[in-house]
Amino acid sequence: MLKKNHFYWALCLLLFTGILNAQNPGESWMQYAIPEEAGWSSEKLEKARLFADSIGSAAFMVIYDGKVVVSWGEIERRFMCHSVRKSLLSALYGVYVDKGIIDLDKSLSELGIEDTHQLTEIEKQASIRNLLQARSGVYHPAAYETEAMKRARPARGSHPPGTFWYYNNWDFNTSCHILMKHSGKDFFRDFKDHIADPIGMEDFRLEDCYYHLEAENSQFPAYPFRLSARDMARFGQFFLQKGQWNGRQIISESWIRESAMTSYSENVRREGQGYSYMWWMHLYGKEHLNYSAQGVGNQAIIVYPEDNIVIINRTNTFVGDRVSGNNLRKLTKMIFAAKTGEISSSPRIIPLANQLDKYLGQFKAGGRTYQITKVNGRLKAYSEGRGDFYLIPAGKHRFVMEDSHQVLQFEAGEYGVIKPEIKIEL
Repeated sequence: MLKKNHFYWALCLLLFTGILNAQNPGESWMQYAIPEEAGWSSEKLEKARLFADSIGSAAFMVIYDGKVVVSWGEIERRFMCHSVRKSLLSALYGVYVDKGIIDLDKSLSELGIEDTHQLTEIEKQASIRNLLQARSGVYHPAAYETEAMKRARPARGSHPPGTFWYYNNWDFNTSCHILMKHSGKDFFRDFKDHIADPIGMEDFRLEDCYYHLEAENSQFPAYPFRLSARDMARFGQFFLQKGQWNGRQIISESWIRESAMTSYSENVRREGQGYSYMWWMHLYGKEHLNYSAQGVGNQAIIVYPEDNIVIINRTNTFVGDRVSGNNLRKLTKMIFAAKTGEISSSPRIIPLANQLDKYLGQFKAGGRTYQITKVNGRLKAYSEGRGDFYLIPAGKHRFVMEDSHQVLQFEAGEYGVIKPEIKIEL
């Protein structure tokens, strides 16, 4: 437990309980037309943007009082979530715990859980709650483990259930199996029905979710997601709003306090970092308390309940990019340094520009004319005699034509406007 942080988290919970619900984003996000009207410095935000570009952030968003302060990079692109998936699972657990369908104190023995490597009777005493807290004491091989996780795995039988914290993919993967056993539904479709659709995720698709099975290690697969930054922002805003969306209580406020805002373990490798039910808790200094969902490369959904702020960072791990923890912390400090005052009584609000819309229209390349349209949130290129090809993002202003594998490179003109020409590379 983070005993020295208890006072601050108790204060945060009081503030969390008293915060009025911020306005939900509608079908698409709205943004402040002038950051100064929302109490932010445009000059300092620009310095933060330049730093974000320099450290390899692929997309970054700051939400304040339910509206966008800044959005940088490819916010519609569905990057890999990596371990952010665990916090998404934790949220769905709340739906079934609230309904009384799942009892977190049920043991693996009572649930009839067995695996490729047979469990001992002591291991079977681990409860669902222990798994959510990464305190099961079940130290078996698991799908989707990193080499670091394998090296850190304790010896079997070294810690009884509930007595020791180890960031354990066996716990996380088995938790998903247990949820589906209780719900009788596919996890991803269940997430879509109970969370993605109700909070209006704009880019969520079932085809971007899949199960990763390593049968030689475990019968319980991992469950990777690909999500966009703007959909992660909705998820963070949903938690900031205590599980409410458009007046509907989708997940109880008590579950959010229990699952995301109560520390059950301390990360001995990083002072001030605790672990809840698949959420991380943080206290940097004595201010800007936050809890977060994190993944490889510092994919991050960071919720600041006392500041009424959500921050999203995405990294393009498709090409091996990473943002270091130190750089992400420096970037978030720059963001808070840009908060210079209070929101005005009537800040001007405008629709958030769709980052893909600037590519729409007719473009010429190699003697051909290409018509670029948007279909179901994806760009599609058409040229007479060649037909339609979806465009797969491959970098700034750079797309790969699906199936043909040709590369379209859009040329940015003055003020970021895309010129009516494109280059084609083989």
